[in-house]
Amino acid sequence: MLLLLSHSLVAGLLQYASGPPLNNFKIDRPENPVTMAVKFTKVRYLFAIMLCIANMIIYGQKVNITVAMHQMSKEMNSDGSFIEPPTGETRYEWTEEDKQDLSTFYFAGYMCGMFMAGYFADRFNTKVVLLICVLANALGTLLVPFCAFSLALLYAIRFIMGLISAANLPIVNICVGKWVVYEEKSMWVAIIYAGTSLGTVISMFTSSWIIELSNWQMVFYIHGVLPLIWCLVYFMCFTDSPEDQKLITEEERALIVNSFGHRTPNSAGKKALPWKAIFTSKPFLALLVTNTLGNFTWYFLLTQMTTFMIKVLKFNNSEIKNLIAIPYLLGAIFNSCFGKLLDYGRKSGWWSQTIARKIAVTISCIPAIILLPIIMSLDESQRYLSFGLLTLTIIFSGSIFIGHLTNQNDLAPNFAGILMGITNTPGTLPACINPKLVGALVKDVKNGNDWLPIFILNIACQIGAFLVFIIFGSGEIQDWNYPGGVRPPPPK
Repeated sequence: MLLLLSHSLVAGLLQYASGPPLNNFKIDRPENPVTMAVKFTKVRYLFAIMLCIANMIIYGQKVNITVAMHQMSKEMNSDGSFIEPPTGETRYEWTEEDKQDLSTFYFAGYMCGMFMAGYFADRFNTKVVLLICVLANALGTLLVPFCAFSLALLYAIRFIMGLISAANLPIVNICVGKWVVYEEKSMWVAIIYAGTSLGTVISMFTSSWIIELSNWQMVFYIHGVLPLIWCLVYFMCFTDSPEDQKLITEEERALIVNSFGHRTPNSAGKKALPWKAIFTSKPFLALLVTNTLGNFTWYFLLTQMTTFMIKVLKFNNSEIKNLIAIPYLLGAIFNSCFGKLLDYGRKSGWWSQTIARKIAVTISCIPAIILLPIIMSLDESQRYLSFGLLTLTIIFSGSIFIGHLTNQNDLAPNFAGILMGITNTPGTLPACINPKLVGALVKDVKNGNDWLPIFILNIACQIGAFLVFIIFGSGEIQDWNYPGGVRPPPPK
């Protein structure tokens, strides 16, 4: 039975992948499981879930090496000499700085590629670019065990993975403009970007689990092969835009295409970008500043919370493994519910899209401003209270994904890719410099008081991001999004 069903599914996909769009599935041939399934499925929801999984894959590939590197490297004595590993284990003589650079090179590539990725994402087929992005991450991950003998090679692979991954967020932003209905925007953006947190958590969990059951090499083999399944499904079942999608009903196609703010195929095309209008737009400049400052706390907690919990709060590695996933899982749930609430409030006339974005930015900034000073005042005897407050900070800080990180699509859906490239270039800077700032500002990582300067810096950044966006931010489509500056009527 399973074989027959599989055969029908594959046959159906191949049959219609190259044919014309299925106009309400009025066909003379008998229906197969594919056409029957599409009738009762919202294809835009499936597409959004595929984007969520793509985010999970790409963000998961960022962090799996941070778990595996401890098993990939030899332990060190207090005098700096390396301890030989047990017989049969392959380990390398890496210093702490070497291991830190594995993350730094990835984010360096990510930041270097962001602007150009955003520029070209607006001009190339998004399906092809996203496929390349996920496939390159999968292949780069598979290469890690074969290149780990050379740090230079490993740094090069991580840099290239980061460089190609820079296309991910611009492409996702463009796809949101093409596929997500205006009335469902905040909810589905929250679900799509929940993949960034879920991917991080699942990658860290499965990496630890695989190492316990097998070895560190198997982490990269498994994490490298599984994304290939996503690539196959995405390649066979989805297209660049709903206008070209084969497996979709005409009713759903019309709903998406006629949605307010819908980005039409080739909307950016080869036409000149309105550079002057972009860089003289107060809402865009507010977004640029907010994206840079508002990302500081998110990346600080993402890269340094484990160190803070181990060194200051005295959690052991076993406790960390059990606790570290909780904030990100709760954050993914909170964001999905929060996004749905913002959509409901806007549809009910309680607030505009601008107010909805400002609410999200407020939630991403104000709790951190309040909670970080409290966390600074606690010590290891109150470590579970500290962890609870850190969890709340991460949950609320994650609202950046339905606040300023999706605001590019609000301002100009036709140029969402390049706007993401511009704003996220300095927006990635906190990920690169936070580890260096901790090293420079925190004299003794085991002393909670020495963390005060870095906490104050994060609080100041959150205050700046909040004030700038509340005063100058907007959630409305700007005139320069359209040829001739002709604005369509607002949604009812």
